[in-house]
Amino acid sequence: MSFHHGRIDLGLALTFFSSLLSLPFSKRYHVWLGICFGLLTVIHTWQHRRQVSCHLQKERQPMDLLSQYKKMTNSAKKTYLLQQVQVLHYIRGRVRLYSRHLVNNAGIAAEIRRQLEAAPEVTNFSVNTLTGSVLIEYAPEKIANNPLLQELEQLAAKQYGR
Repeated sequence: MSFHHGRIDLGLALTFFSSLLSLPFSKRYHVWLGICFGLLTVIHTWQHRRQVSCHLQKERQPMDLLSQYKKMTNSAKKTYLLQQVQVLHYIRGRVRLYSRHLVNNAGIAAEIRRQLEAAPEVTNFSVNTLTGSVLIEYAPEKIANNPLLQELEQLAAKQYGR
């Protein structure tokens, strides 16, 4: 049994004693006891539904590059996110990036494709989920309109040393 702040956990005690009580009786009693515990579980989950939904929502949050970028508001957090991206190759107007979040993840690749197709500054791109790389070709003179491309170019220039 577990103790929480000097008290015995009621669910654990109830389960233990009910299991002991169901041993000498029939299988039918054991089944009904299981149904009752199932109903108690549903009621308990209903009572704490907001907390449970909050925990489930945190578990379902995708860990991809673009959704993390959208959440980042201040420059320190953006810097941390951009540190998760590795610049493999950089020439002004062309950059190849690597992210481990992209490897074998078609959902993230589709989101990246959607974002890059919507950017008029990007002239050509390719997303490779096998290697986790993204090749972006863009018009360097037009990136002033796109803050994401500006930061990626600054990161690329800093990491690649150009």
